[in-house]
Amino acid sequence: MTRIINDFTLNIATANGTGSQSANLIILSSILEMGVPVSGKNLFPSNISGLPTWYIIRVSDAGYQAPGDSTNFRVIMNKDTWVDDVEKAEPGSVIIYNENVKLPVERNDCTVFSMPMTKMARGVNPKLAKMIANMYYVGALAHLLKIDDEAILKAVTNQFSGKEKAIELNMRAIGEGREYAAENWLDEVEHQVEAREKDPNSFLIDGNEATALGSIYGGVNMLAWYPITPSSSVAEEIIQWLPKLRNGEDGG
Repeated sequence: MTRIINDFTLNIATANGTGSQSANLIILSSILEMGVPVSGKNLFPSNISGLPTWYIIRVSDAGYQAPGDSTNFRVIMNKDTWVDDVEKAEPGSVIIYNENVKLPVERNDCTVFSMPMTKMARGVNPKLAKMIANMYYVGALAHLLKIDDEAILKAVTNQFSGKEKAIELNMRAIGEGREYAAENWLDEVEHQVEAREKDPNSFLIDGNEATALGSIYGGVNMLAWYPITPSSSVAEEIIQWLPKLRNGEDGG
């Protein structure tokens, strides 16, 4: 099989409030930690718990940030958008899904992998199973894409900084997901991540935070916003950064 290195797009379909954002950022940060250019985009209609969200990750040695012409991997976790997500998968792409949702994935033209993510998460912590389940697709993707264990550990440690119990639980789930995929998924995939020399000056920032910082340095004097929308974090980031950056007696 011909390998395609550092050039693919992931689409992860979940629901707000399930802990998926942490899982997605761990994937994003792990790939960046390996020195590979990567970008993420969160698509959602409203930041209300339970409503759908799609997180798109673009990996590109050339540094491309747009999603690209095709989606190579789909992770399907949300029962409310399940049918559409399955239908939108492109022929020849890879589908990874949580089989505990108990909805069909009938796509003979795709490579389909299933995992009992919720059931496995209950074995780690029954009360937090809904959130921990997302870490199993992190482990699954780590196996398929050859993401380094050390990069995963650093990303998890940064994501849950100072919360040793959370780091332990999530690393256990990721490890179990990686192990399950290695033992049960026999098909190989053509895309994978290959480490590059990391730029020590590289870092991740989301568009809304960049907009917030630009507004502060641009001299913002008045702030108004509508809550729980995709743009609300612009205001939230301004509120967070303003006291740190504009602390002069004249407000500068």
